[in-house]
Amino acid sequence: MSDAKDGDVHVDNDKVGKQSNGSSKQDSETSENIDGGSLVGQTAEDHLPVSERRRWGLFGFSFITISLTAGLVYGWPALRRNVLLETDMSERTLGGIFTAGAWSTQGGRFLFGVGRDRFGTRSTTGIALGSVMLGSIGVALCDGNSIVLGISIFAMGLGSGAQLCLQPVAGLFPTRSGTVLASLSGAFQISGLVFLVLTSISDDRRYTFGAFSLLIFVLGIAACFILPRGSSFLPEGKASSNDDDAESLESFAEDGSHPSVPAPFVTALDQMKSLEYVTLIAWFSVCVLPLQFYVGSIGFQLENRGDDDGFYTSLFSIIYAGAAILAPVGGNLSDRFGLGVTQGMATLLTAVSFLLLGFNSISLQVHVVGLVCYSVGRLFIFGMYFSNIGKRFEYANFGTLAGLGLLISAVVSLLQYPLIAVAADSHDQTVDWACAGALVLILPYCAWLSRQERQSRYPTTSFASSVKSLRNSLS
Repeated sequence: MSDAKDGDVHVDNDKVGKQSNGSSKQDSETSENIDGGSLVGQTAEDHLPVSERRRWGLFGFSFITISLTAGLVYGWPALRRNVLLETDMSERTLGGIFTAGAWSTQGGRFLFGVGRDRFGTRSTTGIALGSVMLGSIGVALCDGNSIVLGISIFAMGLGSGAQLCLQPVAGLFPTRSGTVLASLSGAFQISGLVFLVLTSISDDRRYTFGAFSLLIFVLGIAACFILPRGSSFLPEGKASSNDDDAESLESFAEDGSHPSVPAPFVTALDQMKSLEYVTLIAWFSVCVLPLQFYVGSIGFQLENRGDDDGFYTSLFSIIYAGAAILAPVGGNLSDRFGLGVTQGMATLLTAVSFLLLGFNSISLQVHVVGLVCYSVGRLFIFGMYFSNIGKRFEYANFGTLAGLGLLISAVVSLLQYPLIAVAADSHDQTVDWACAGALVLILPYCAWLSRQERQSRYPTTSFASSVKSLRNSLS
């Protein structure tokens, strides 16, 4: 193997490798990268090129599936108002139900990520879709029972596993991976509109959610025929001649169907020990807690500010989903200016949304600006989280790395429930501004990440060695 750079194509054959004058040098570079801690994984298999039609077909199916299943729980404000039509649940109870669904949306993806890497895309996606179908049936039949509703929302939250299973389709678009991943994060955000659509069609959830469960069943059947059995979206190639290898690899580079250029193989554990991964998870976890609190409390916060008829609550769901239009913009920004710049922009937008929400005296029309800032900021935060892992750590261990980060952030986000309870007790302004302050405090990380990107294409420093260096410098 060789230490591939951007735009290179790696071939393990002397006839087509273009390294006859420097093979010993490249061998030493490979050894140095493996021993020295290059933290990017790869698969060793050769792959056949993927047709243009097949690539876009897989992307289209992934986009539709994620749009209908992955982020349903974040349409909670619309479902909350529907539930209040038939029951007098307290805000604490409603907050607990949302927390259950939000936790499964975040934490459940870890299991799906590991499952995808181990058992393949088709089977794990099928399980995620099955969870959404069962959860939809539960919501349709719960009749205001808080326990059944909580279990059903928890099950629907597991549909987020479909996103983690399908995001590696971005490996089929190596020159536009950031844009593709951001687009799929936009699809996740679109799914937040589903509850509003269903409750707008009819207040009777038996019909709307029952029909929705049937739609998800049909989608699951389609997944059995469309998705690959294995964890890769690239078809495995058969042994070929040297000339065939050269021709195939050349076509990969020309049509863009080859995954990002391979780098020295390391384990998922090696990547988890990197300083960049540790700091990425810290940034993401700090961001997720305020993001979850916002969705869980925005309904009653807007009502406290005069939204008696629920117009602005419904508008939030529309803005939240509509922000998906900007998903390719976030991906393009990361491809052009880097992850650090885009992550910093996303963090700042979210901080502004909390700052505005904390003002009780401003008009609801001004609060719309905050709703927009939140929706775009959230879209970019999640999009850049997945883009960071895909671009900096590659896709060999994508499910495990992304899933672990989601699990850790899910544990941290359990604090959203006491925050919702405190906000419901008329302390919402304090909580809003505390969230804004926490987001501002993590902006220096984004500047550091931007510098890391300029220095190296891949993370090369382990967290342990960084701590050791810091300790030595202080002693």
